[in-house]
Amino acid sequence: MLRVVLDTNVLINAQKGAGSYPQRILDLAKLGKIKALISHQVRRENELIVKRLVKDQIFKQEILAFLNSAEKVEPELVPAMLEDPEDHKLLDAAVGGRAQFLITEDRHLLEVGEWDGVKVIKPQAFWQWWEAEQGGGWQDWVKNIFGN
Repeated sequence: MLRVVLDTNVLINAQKGAGSYPQRILDLAKLGKIKALISHQVRRENELIVKRLVKDQIFKQEILAFLNSAEKVEPELVPAMLEDPEDHKLLDAAVGGRAQFLITEDRHLLEVGEWDGVKVIKPQAFWQWWEAEQGGGWQDWVKNIFGN
């Protein structure tokens, strides 16, 4: 199964609605189509930011349930030179968890491009890859959401 790490900004941007790329990716994880990975450090950051920034209680519970369902991984310290040292925890989790993708909107992480087999990619680019590789991405997503 495809293994991914989602940056906090992807989780927060899923609030934009059902058609947004972050929400589609979150739905793939909830439906078991991809395996979301999380380290203790990433989880702690996610919980802190979600509790502070998300006002919609239903959405907040959805994100917290997602965090509980993510596979816990041990980070692997990587020697990447990142402009923002806080970004290391995400790349470390992705490498430690043997993820194929780190999905983010963070320009500092996106500059990495790829590290040790982990592609650092925006949500829209991931969705386009998903549709091309898995076929029927949008249609399958709509069927799963609406049950048709």
